[in-house]
Amino acid sequence: MAWTIAVLAALLVALGYIGFLHHRVYQRERALTRTDELTHVENRRAFYEDASREFERARRYNHPFTLAYFDVDDFKEVSDRFGHQLGDGMLRLVAETARESIRASDLVARLGADQFAVLLPEAGVEAASAVIRKLQQALRHVSQETGMPLTVSGGVVTCLSPAESLETVMGTANQLLHGAQSTGRDTFWSEVVAPQPLEGFQPARLRRPWRLPPSFDVPMPPQYGERG
Repeated sequence: MAWTIAVLAALLVALGYIGFLHHRVYQRERALTRTDELTHVENRRAFYEDASREFERARRYNHPFTLAYFDVDDFKEVSDRFGHQLGDGMLRLVAETARESIRASDLVARLGADQFAVLLPEAGVEAASAVIRKLQQALRHVSQETGMPLTVSGGVVTCLSPAESLETVMGTANQLLHGAQSTGRDTFWSEVVAPQPLEGFQPARLRRPWRLPPSFDVPMPPQYGERG
């Protein structure tokens, strides 16, 4: 009887250990499918999954939500001229600097090529601005230390009230990114989706999203002046 119990106990321990190993393999494989191989930050797939979850949570609990896209300035030209090895090093430095600049609750991901995204859950205008300024300053410091042209330009969307959809927020961030790039380097354009004021009330069936006037690091070109 004692021998049977000992065998069963050993069998249970072995099965538990096998299950533990399988779980570790699953976790490792899942992490690999969510991690960018070059920069070791999250990849596009992971970012969209996390952004969807945080967007729905912000909508449910009426919390602020900020999303930013940014590209490395002049990346293609530098990479073509000085080699892809240098370009890869620039991407790693940008990713590492971005990861060190964000809050513990935030997320940075590489979407592809030299484009990155930052997800800032429960970040309003001031918190988002602080993160972006910290990122820009940190990259300028790294650029001075390494001699690499490490600046980024991007677009930031902060939702103080729920936006129509995550796709709308991403599309706006992408438009702001391209607008910032058209004006030069080391520039961010931002937009705030705010609650509709009572005096401007319209029923939902007629209403377009109400936004605060965009804010920019540089003057806004005329073709962007009709955003609303």
